[in-house]
Amino acid sequence: MAEGRALYRKWRPQKFADLVGQDHVKQTVINAIVGDRITHAYLFAGPRGTGKTSLARLLAKAINCTDNQAGEPCGKCHNCLAFAQGNFVDLIEIDAASHTSVDDVRDLIEKVNLVPSLGRYKVYIIDEVHMLSKNAFNALLKTLEEPPAHVVFVLATTEVHKLLPTVISRCQYFDFHYLSRVEVTQQLKKITDQEKIRITDAALSLIAENSEGSLRDALSILDQAIGLGDVRIERDSLAKLLGVVDRAVIQQLTQAVVDGKAVAGIDLINDVYDKGYDLNQLAKQWMEYLRELLMTKLGNSELVDRSADDKKFMAEQVASISISQLVNWLQRLVESVNNYKLAHLPQLALEMAILRSTNLATQTPPAVPAAPLAVASPGGSPRPMAEAETVNVDEVWPKLCAQLEITNPATGALLKSSSARLENGRLVVELPSDFLKGVMSKAANHQVVLASLSELGVTSIPVEYRVVSKPEEGIAAEVGQVFDIM
Repeated sequence: MAEGRALYRKWRPQKFADLVGQDHVKQTVINAIVGDRITHAYLFAGPRGTGKTSLARLLAKAINCTDNQAGEPCGKCHNCLAFAQGNFVDLIEIDAASHTSVDDVRDLIEKVNLVPSLGRYKVYIIDEVHMLSKNAFNALLKTLEEPPAHVVFVLATTEVHKLLPTVISRCQYFDFHYLSRVEVTQQLKKITDQEKIRITDAALSLIAENSEGSLRDALSILDQAIGLGDVRIERDSLAKLLGVVDRAVIQQLTQAVVDGKAVAGIDLINDVYDKGYDLNQLAKQWMEYLRELLMTKLGNSELVDRSADDKKFMAEQVASISISQLVNWLQRLVESVNNYKLAHLPQLALEMAILRSTNLATQTPPAVPAAPLAVASPGGSPRPMAEAETVNVDEVWPKLCAQLEITNPATGALLKSSSARLENGRLVVELPSDFLKGVMSKAANHQVVLASLSELGVTSIPVEYRVVSKPEEGIAAEVGQVFDIM
């Protein structure tokens, strides 16, 4: 690299075409410039590193360019050259994080009426505007609503929900989106080619994967990678730098849970720890992977930003896993990370997640047999179930409750206090209170029970919920359990 500047500063876009992504915002702004319909205040909101301040600067540059080409700044006029050199005095950038007071805003307001020195417009960019104090906002409101004709405000924020509605209503509001991995990877490839940085495609993909949709973060990671000093930046050395484990480890960790092999999973975690990787990063990667498996299982694979080979592997791995299992594993991973995070035992959180999840896996009821559920005949020998009256409730009901505790914990908890019996060809579920009867009678819960009975081979049998008398203190306890689980 010829210059010592950080890559994200060196590659700051100089025209709208250079800005990666955010086409919906770019085109609207360009149309406004071409049609001379510049508004007095803009609000750019979205995640960090997605182009908010870059687009704000481009807007300021384009509306002050003396020869813009279809909305694009020419890059050659006096004003464009001043922008490129950082000397355009009519662009005022304010970091609201360090200028939060009402006095800072009053100083700004006093200078607003001064006419531009070089260009047509004086442009104020207020970054992280949500950091302004309430008094500062109040002082700004009047000017923001009716600024002089030569002034344009561009407010940028990562936390738009913290802004007062009165501020948002005075601006033309644009949402910025996370960049896709494809967009980030393509830009990284362009930059590394022009900077003559030798790096493998696998390493570029790893940077894009860990940038979380922020091009600025991706370029910061690339700067770090350059510091490795290798002849060529490889994925393995970069992964070590970032504390990121190989995706195959995450897949193996998941398979250990699928197979109910707690020891294998714990061995993997400790192997990763012994090699010096960041276990917080491992937990984050695993959560993301389980979420992607869940999206795949739900049929929303378009939400999974992975290669075709990765998606194929995930589809194969998720084939033997139920939605309920994935939800439970995610819950246990999140709970374990939140509850067992100890500085002197960094492995504990993930080990507990493995143990709790594999315990569920080993408790999963056996697959439904192809033949109907066998029940005892009057002579004592088993025969296939033919009619509802022949269902052995004492056998089926405990199995149903145990299965629901795993596949649908909320419904399973509701049935803890219940019992069941056959009556006139109907399965009567006896509950201790009208409250529980009302909850179980809801269509969603009722369908869960019918589906689970079907998996146990009990089909075409009506289910009815009834209240049986129970001491008041017992009812209160059961209701308390339900609220605990819900």
